[in-house]
Amino acid sequence: MEDELTYDPTGLPSDDARAAFEEAEARLNESTERAEEQKKQFTEEREDPRDSEDWGIGGVAKEIGSAIQGGLQDTASSVTTFAERTTDALSGEMAREKEEKGYYRPEWDPFTDYDDPIITKTWWGQLLRGTVHFGSMALGTVLAAKGLAATGIPLLAAGGAGLMNMGNVTRALAIGGLSDLVSKESDGHNALGSLRDHYGWIDTPLSTRDTDHPIMMKMKNIVEGMGIGLAFDSVGYLLGKGSRGVKSQIIRRNGSIEDQTTTQALAQIRRGETEFRAEKNKPVAARHQGAHTSTVEPGQAREQLKKTRTDWGSEDGSTGGVTTAVERERIAKYGGTTDEIVETTLRGLMSDEKFQLELDSVKGNRKALADVWRDAVTEFQKITNGREAVEMTPEEYLSDLFEKQKAILPMGDEVFETWSAETVVTADLVVGDLLKKLRDTGIAGRELANFVALDDIDGPAKQIVDTMLTALYQTKKSRFVASDYFRSFGAGKTRQQINDAVNAAVKSDMEDVKESIMSILKIAKDSPDDNLLNALFEAFSMMKNVNNLDDFDNWARKVLKGGQFDETGPDRTGALIRSLQEMVSHSILSGPKTPMRALLGTGAATFLRPLQTFMGAMIRYPFDGDSTTIRASLSSMNGMIEAIPEAFDLFFTKLNGYWSGELSTVKTRYTEFTKGDANWELVRRWAEDSGRADQVDRAIFAFTNMVRNVNNNNYFTYSTKIMAATDDAFSFLLGRAKMREKAMRSVLDMQGNGIELPRITSTLMRAYQDDFYGQIFDSSGNLIDEAANFARKEVTLTQELTGFAKGLNDVMTANPYVRPFFLFARTGVNGLALTGKHTPGFNFLVKEFNDIAFANPANLAPLKKYGINTVEELANARALQTGRFAMGSAVTFMAINAWMSGKLTGNGPADRQKRQGWIDGGYIPRTIQLGEVRVGYDSIEPFNLILSTIADVGDASMLMGEEWTERELQKISLVIAQSVSSKSYLAGVQQLVDLVAGRPGQVERIGASLMNNTVPLAGLRNEMGRLITPYMREINSGVFQSWRNRNLASENIPGVQELPIKYDMLNGNPIKDHDFLTRAFNAISPISINLEESDGRSFLFNSGYDLRMSTYYAPDGTNLTDAPEIRSMFQKAIGQYNLEYELNKLAKNPKIIASMQLMYADIRAGRRGEFDARDYYHNQVINRLFKKARRAAWNDIMYVPEIAILIAEQKAKKEQQIQKSGESSSLLTMYK
Repeated sequence: MEDELTYDPTGLPSDDARAAFEEAEARLNESTERAEEQKKQFTEEREDPRDSEDWGIGGVAKEIGSAIQGGLQDTASSVTTFAERTTDALSGEMAREKEEKGYYRPEWDPFTDYDDPIITKTWWGQLLRGTVHFGSMALGTVLAAKGLAATGIPLLAAGGAGLMNMGNVTRALAIGGLSDLVSKESDGHNALGSLRDHYGWIDTPLSTRDTDHPIMMKMKNIVEGMGIGLAFDSVGYLLGKGSRGVKSQIIRRNGSIEDQTTTQALAQIRRGETEFRAEKNKPVAARHQGAHTSTVEPGQAREQLKKTRTDWGSEDGSTGGVTTAVERERIAKYGGTTDEIVETTLRGLMSDEKFQLELDSVKGNRKALADVWRDAVTEFQKITNGREAVEMTPEEYLSDLFEKQKAILPMGDEVFETWSAETVVTADLVVGDLLKKLRDTGIAGRELANFVALDDIDGPAKQIVDTMLTALYQTKKSRFVASDYFRSFGAGKTRQQINDAVNAAVKSDMEDVKESIMSILKIAKDSPDDNLLNALFEAFSMMKNVNNLDDFDNWARKVLKGGQFDETGPDRTGALIRSLQEMVSHSILSGPKTPMRALLGTGAATFLRPLQTFMGAMIRYPFDGDSTTIRASLSSMNGMIEAIPEAFDLFFTKLNGYWSGELSTVKTRYTEFTKGDANWELVRRWAEDSGRADQVDRAIFAFTNMVRNVNNNNYFTYSTKIMAATDDAFSFLLGRAKMREKAMRSVLDMQGNGIELPRITSTLMRAYQDDFYGQIFDSSGNLIDEAANFARKEVTLTQELTGFAKGLNDVMTANPYVRPFFLFARTGVNGLALTGKHTPGFNFLVKEFNDIAFANPANLAPLKKYGINTVEELANARALQTGRFAMGSAVTFMAINAWMSGKLTGNGPADRQKRQGWIDGGYIPRTIQLGEVRVGYDSIEPFNLILSTIADVGDASMLMGEEWTERELQKISLVIAQSVSSKSYLAGVQQLVDLVAGRPGQVERIGASLMNNTVPLAGLRNEMGRLITPYMREINSGVFQSWRNRNLASENIPGVQELPIKYDMLNGNPIKDHDFLTRAFNAISPISINLEESDGRSFLFNSGYDLRMSTYYAPDGTNLTDAPEIRSMFQKAIGQYNLEYELNKLAKNPKIIASMQLMYADIRAGRRGEFDARDYYHNQVINRLFKKARRAAWNDIMYVPEIAILIAEQKAKKEQQIQKSGESSSLLTMYK
């Protein structure tokens, strides 16, 4: 019986059979779920065709229907809820509900079904919905005004009549304001905001229901270019309330497009084209293929063009078209001319009644003609002379133009008006229309870029090319006709002969232009991604005020040199300055210490987070009883440690990607470097091939391109890419830690709810944490969890700047010439903030600390910016703060003990000359003694600033006394500021202050620094120079000497005189005389090591003895300030008398020790001002030692030829000064 129960027909053991069955069952369930999902998708697509990938006409119709229904629903809802919303807004109820729930919803809204809302799924659907909503609101406002005017009640009637009697623009503003006031959309984002983003001041035509307004024409052109002109018809129909005029306009628009499509298809068939073309194969073409814009009568187009130049609110508008697709393609592809376009346009103008009246009014009066057609003459002058046109009035320009024409063809004043209409007004209308269309097609292509291929056959890219080449042809022809060369060119020829000759000349000129434009398009098409092609459309869509083709030149020049891309936009830094800034950043960061320091700093901040959270949770446990945060933080730490091998793999994978160029954008804490600037190829073609760039433009491009190539070189940017890969690896560790933490909290939560689980082990947690991967990372491996992302920005020092720091950074960015002084602002400020979070007392000055510490768990909205959206995240953040406070307090206590035992140094004296004297005497700033060596703590972030501040404040208190410290507490901020400004990324601000203040030698030092940093690998050159050529150097403030001091490897070049070495006065050895292994370690390690200083040296620094002038003046008064070679010799000579040995003995002398104790007792008693340091016995002894050694050393070297010459020169100068003094005194006698 037992055998039967265990029998398995597969022949496998029972456990394996069960596992196989479960696996098969799982596959079956998965297949069933997939089938159900497909069925659900099919049903949804049948119910709503917009849910399918390819919408088709059904999807477009559904979107338009939803937009119209939704817009009308929004209007009805706005009117019925206006009173309640107003009351709630004034009482504060609306703000409270938004803060608590994240949204506001009226209690009574009969027209809105929040459970089944009407939705629109595209940007144009949203725009159409907003248009319907605002249009119907405006219509309701007008009807209400008419009703009020008819009531007869004085006040109401006056208000309604006043609104109706306003001018069009004023009435539009008033109606727009009233509609916005009532609209519920205005409670959040202004209903007009997204409309204006795309179409400019669209509220003007909506309010006045002017469907021929230039802004409406712009909207028409864009949606027609996208193949969805039906959206424009819907807006027009609603605004016109279905009137006969609106219906005929819709019929004309669609008829124009249908005629163009048919004409183009016939032309393609006649040419025998067998390949796919959108017009002749319309049934299978996509909407964006062969999407033509409709045309209007030339008279109407001219009025619209004139409005864009003269009417407020129409500036960004467009005109109805005056050219057809067939005409444009004939010019662009088959070498046609614009004669037919001009002739057709002129014929249309001549048949326009208004235009004929204008012609009749200016018969024989050239001044009146210039006045009536002033806008056309002015723009035609820009076409022919360029944007920087000669300063001529329209009258003068017309007169000059007429005289040129009259010299060729007999022409009386009576026919000049007709000739002007043909040459000036028509050309202006054609070019103006084409350039507006160029911009509108660019916008349409930009909006389509994410959905279709812009370079599809007969798609937006072809429309751009055809339009551009047609505009260029007419522009070149107009320039030719208006040129001085034209006068001699046409002598003795008939009008037809002249026209044929002009066309031939323009065609020849167009060949190169056409080839250049087509090559740009080919490059864009052949690009492995869509960035370049999209950039081409972005370039055209950015030209808000297109008047002539010089605007493209202006755009390209602004890309290179910087400036405003539109009149209301900000000034942008050009590629030239931006590339140089990138090169300077890469150069400074090229030292081998930099990536190591980033690794150490980021690693410490990353691994300390879970440790500090654990410490804080343990400290808080007796008060809040929260054991979950304790276990979650330990689990987080464990998950981080286990993920280290994977993080290493990710680091090398990312680094290979950055190194091979597969990843075009490299972001680090210091810089964001984009290699693949898609606009650059457009600028290259413009500069090198278009023939429109001048010599200066080409030179700037060539230099900028060279700098960009340097920035693309792996060798010059290795450090930046290592840091980028490092940040990616630590981001991964933070994400894995967050996964483990969430897994632990979830398991503990289930246990708390009575769900029986196996014993919690590392194996269980590793398996369970994978369930949370999708909550932490996206499909590309980027962090999406807000708390983890905030942690990433904090540890990599990449949080966005706010407040004063942001303002200062914005000023520096807007003024690129001071940018080198504040290159790494974000890193510096975030580093200070992170240090502040760890510093007892200072942590209360950090806004984040206070926001979290005093947060209300019932309202976490203010903490969202810190990645805190749940009570669990708030508990983590508070535990982290407590842990940081505890760890910062421990570091502070340790630092105080180290300083009191003489093992911690800060920045040295606040007086710079005195500090330099200490350094010349062997003082090593910012170190802590560990055993027999001194270790630099600059890279031990975030605790380095705590250590230096304690040492600096301690030194100041010791030297100035406790009473002084208490009395002058505010001045302690200067000492702290010294610690802060010593940070490398903030030192530039101090340099800028010194420069403005006129500190001697600062101009030369800064000049040398800029010159050095502009050449690649400044950081690497500096470190390699110290490795190959040790010792500090004695230099003046000259530019060349300062540059050489930063490139000490150059000291080994044969024939180059070495910079003088700086010697230790106490023993005669070169300063920084380390062995090669120590130098090699310090060159790559962010933590430098130095031998412990002697007792005598410590005694000298603490004695108060002033070393500043020890080697800047000789005992006989010879000034050595400008003689670094002699200072070097003097230092070495003094060192031969071994002052260090004598100082070591003094440091143990009881009498000397007693004198030191007396000095510090006086300081503590507040009597520092009563005595000078030289009054104390120990300093008198030190002074005798130094005087004796200096005299003896000077006697040893004073007969060296260089010194003898210096002494003689200064003696002669002194005699001249005495003589001049005598002459001036005799002048006084003569005056008497």
